[in-house]
Amino acid sequence: MDYRAIAKRLLQEHPQTIAVVLARLKPEDASEIIKLLPGFVQADLLNRIVNVDQLPDEVLEEIEALIKTLMRYR
Repeated sequence: MDYRAIAKRLLQEHPQTIAVVLARLKPEDASEIIKLLPGFVQADLLNRIVNVDQLPDEVLEEIEALIKTLMRYR
C-alpha cells in the first residue's frame, strides 16, 4: 500500500471523511497513514474516529466509494 499517496489524497478530503476512511482500514495501515499527516490533523482525526459510528448511512456509502478509489494506490 502506498501510504504517502493515500495520505496526500486524504488531505484533500473533509476531516470527517478522512476519519471514516481510516476507521475502516486495518489498524496497522491506518496508523501508518496517520503518522504521515500533519500533527494538527492527527489530533483532530483521533477525536473524529472515536465518533465515526454516529454518521448516517448515506454518508458512509459515499465514503465507501472513496475507499474503493484509494485502494487503487496499492
